[in-house]
Amino acid sequence: MAVKLYKYEGLGMSRSQLSKALREMPYEPKDDKDVTSGFASARASGETVVGEYVAGFRVPILTYDENGDLTPEHYVSMDKAEVIVKLDRGTIEVRGSQRIANKVVRDIEEASGATISPLNLDGGAKKLYDSAADIASVMLTGIEKDVGNLKKAQFIGEGIQTEDDILMYTRRYKGSISRFRGTFPYPSGAFLTTSVNTEKGSLLIYKSGDGIREADLDWIVTMMEDSAVG
Repeated sequence: MAVKLYKYEGLGMSRSQLSKALREMPYEPKDDKDVTSGFASARASGETVVGEYVAGFRVPILTYDENGDLTPEHYVSMDKAEVIVKLDRGTIEVRGSQRIANKVVRDIEEASGATISPLNLDGGAKKLYDSAADIASVMLTGIEKDVGNLKKAQFIGEGIQTEDDILMYTRRYKGSISRFRGTFPYPSGAFLTTSVNTEKGSLLIYKSGDGIREADLDWIVTMMEDSAVG
């Protein structure tokens, strides 16, 4: 499951006003070839506005015509996303692919007048990193002190979470954790492999067994929101 997190500024709407504005951008395709997008539903719930967003994307495919020549044809690929606007936290959660998240952001900005940007964890990334049970890979960026032209470093391996080199690059050389992949101990007891992009506020959870429970997803999303600074 892919999740994208954003922060917003300048949203001068109540939850009922926002849900109404999103419903006024409905998903209404003219036919099965229409690549339109919009909200299939939107409702206020507590301090949030929850919506289902649907978008069509044109996909070119090469096929053979009656003469045996390759001919391009276009089909429409449909994507859906669950969208949660959290008015009490100033964040937006999009459960879906990056391509549909881009459309969601543009439509919410248009409907609300808000300015939306990825939720950057910045200095809070270490808190999330330390919460993992095990880390398999980590990318450090922004390295700037006493290492010449080196600006980023990647570490890959089993049990690398406590490697001294990682601490050295983050503390001595001012590097920051921009991406990492590891296993988290979720509240349900599941240990799920999760990739986190701390600069873009996105995560990818790899399902296993019965999939991802809502409480587990809420747990890591809340942790990311709490870790974000700036």
